[in-house]
Amino acid sequence: MKSLAQRLFNRETEDHYVSAENTSVQVVFSSENPALLGKAMVTTAIEISPKSVRLEVSLPVKIDSVLDIIVAMSDSERSYNLTGNVRWRLPSSKGKYQIVLVLRERSDVRSDLHAWKSNFSKNFRD
Repeated sequence: MKSLAQRLFNRETEDHYVSAENTSVQVVFSSENPALLGKAMVTTAIEISPKSVRLEVSLPVKIDSVLDIIVAMSDSERSYNLTGNVRWRLPSSKGKYQIVLVLRERSDVRSDLHAWKSNFSKNFRD
């Protein structure tokens, strides 16, 4: 029987995940996590796709939380303001957690989701 992590992170999907090497992610807002309010938390991105981001964070972010993040690549001046919902959370190493953030549009704040999807293959080459 496959472990929970294998089922969640190794599923066959239409998403094309790539390594998040040379990418920084900053959490600028969290709807359900008071410890994150008013703080900008730099996280470690593990995998990225046009529709989702897998992150390693130091706090147990609640499932279904809305996170606003800024994604920046070291080889580009462009950054992307994205919003998503936390769909999965698993314990990671050294007391950290891995979360999967499913990206979505948001009308009340600036969102670069369309540009993120359009530029994905240019920004992240295998």
